[in-house]
Amino acid sequence: MASVFDKQGRVKAFDSKYTGEEPSWEDADSLSNEEIHRRYSSGLNFYAYYVSAKDLIPDLLKYMETRYNKDDVKLIKKFGDRLGGLVTPGKLARMINRGMPVGNLDRSIDNFIRPVLSEARSMKQAIEKKTSDQPKISVVDRLNNKVNDKVIYHLEMMVDDNGWATDETRVNGVDVFALLKAGDIPVNGLNVVIKWLERFRHELDSAYSKTDSDYVEGFSYLSRPALKHRIKEIDKMLAQVEKYRGANTKARKPRKKKVKSADAQVKNLKYKESDDDFGISSVAPSLVPGSRTLYVFNTKYRRLTAYFANSTEGLGVKGTTIQNFDNKLSYELTIRKPDDILSFITNKTEKQISKLIDTLKTKRKSPNGRINTETVILRTF
Repeated sequence: MASVFDKQGRVKAFDSKYTGEEPSWEDADSLSNEEIHRRYSSGLNFYAYYVSAKDLIPDLLKYMETRYNKDDVKLIKKFGDRLGGLVTPGKLARMINRGMPVGNLDRSIDNFIRPVLSEARSMKQAIEKKTSDQPKISVVDRLNNKVNDKVIYHLEMMVDDNGWATDETRVNGVDVFALLKAGDIPVNGLNVVIKWLERFRHELDSAYSKTDSDYVEGFSYLSRPALKHRIKEIDKMLAQVEKYRGANTKARKPRKKKVKSADAQVKNLKYKESDDDFGISSVAPSLVPGSRTLYVFNTKYRRLTAYFANSTEGLGVKGTTIQNFDNKLSYELTIRKPDDILSFITNKTEKQISKLIDTLKTKRKSPNGRINTETVILRTF
């Protein structure tokens, strides 16, 4: 539905040649009381022509915000145009909000708002009373009622009909899986069905094994083969329940481990900030967590180590050890001319560094991930 207001928030006066434009109050200070009253009367007619009670609710709420308590404002906002008598106070509120001198209008508009608030309070009380009068059903009872309607009812009909109540030897059970699926029964509602089936099975089994005279007498119209067949049908239905449980039990997702911030990970990392002999210094250790490639250099043993992350999450740090690196791709080697190699690593691209190191014939070995006070953090990518 098209808005009755333009981009400047003014009423679109599409019949302005008959109604004039929306009353403006920028010159209110220079108007006489008679001119104010005449423009006010014209405004009432203008709004009656173009806007509805619903259109004026925002202006009424704005007017009420500084004059009424929050609960009263919420009531008007909640029930909106379901309330009667909003048009006139809405018109007055809009003109006041747009700069019309208030004078005695506050008292006048309040006389219109009071009955509207009274109606809103009555509506609220009626809703609260209706809610309180309704019996509260627990979640468990609601689930049990659903299971009884969708499944147990059909099981009880089965034993009362379909040959189960006669002396027929062979009878058919109901498709419990289909009933559970059609009823959209949650897994935690299956115990109600299982208890019903197990109780009935116990009765049949007691009659078959003659361990309970009451059940022997109760099922005396059935032969032993008939009892045995019915027990087998119950077992089939119990198996269907378990099949449904398996099909509807979602595997619990492993809890995603909370990743520490970079600063928290490197809090206890021991490394060498700089080395004057080799003319190198470490980059900020907080760059290591999350990086995909890391180059470090042990100044004591002249060992260069390259770590490559084994996942898109990048490398991690725990204590003084690099985590999440690929053991096959990562390597450690001793370099004979560190001055040339180290400056290259700190200034060239990742691809250029890789090509240079591939030319070195020094034997590589797998790194252990340890960083110590002799290790400079050269570069991360």
